[in-house]
Amino acid sequence: MSPALRYGLITGGGVCLWILVEFSLDFHTTRPGLGEYSGYFSSAIPLTTLFLLLKGRRDDVANGGLSLGWGVGAGLYASLVAALMVYGFLLAYNQFINPGWMDAALDWKVNQFRAQGMSEPAIRAEIVSFRWMNSPRGLLTPTLAGMTVRGGLFSLVLTLLLRRAPRDRVPEA
Repeated sequence: MSPALRYGLITGGGVCLWILVEFSLDFHTTRPGLGEYSGYFSSAIPLTTLFLLLKGRRDDVANGGLSLGWGVGAGLYASLVAALMVYGFLLAYNQFINPGWMDAALDWKVNQFRAQGMSEPAIRAEIVSFRWMNSPRGLLTPTLAGMTVRGGLFSLVLTLLLRRAPRDRVPEA
C-alpha cells in the first residue's frame, strides 16, 4: 500500500471519528452553537497526517529530497481518498445511523430564525437549503472537492516548509 493511500485512509478514518464524536455529543442537534465551530478543528487531522506523510517521504529519500510535485500530488491523492471516505460516512450517517438529526437541528434553527423575526417564507427557504446541503448531491462539492482542494493547499505549504526545514540528523556511531 502506498504511503499516500495509507495516510488518506488514516485521515478519512480520523475525520469520520471526529464527526461521530461531534454527533454523539449532540453538537449538531441540542448544542448546534458548538457544532457551528467544532468542525473547523477537524482540519487538524488532515494537516497532521499530511505533515507526517510528507516528512516521512523527506526523511526516507536520500539527501532529504522532497519534490514539490511529489508532495502536492501525494497530498491531493491522500486527501481525495479521505474525502471519499468522509462522503460515504456522511451519506450512511444521514440515511442509516442517525436519520433524525436534521429534524432536531432544523427545530433549533427555526426557533432561532423566528426569535430573530425572520419571515416564514425565508425560514422555509433556509430549511430547503439546509436539507439540500445535507443531501447526496449537496454534500458532493464541499466534501469531495473541498477536502481535496484543502488537502492540496495544505500539502503545498507543508512541502515548501519541509523543503526548507533541516532534517533530523542521526548521530554517527
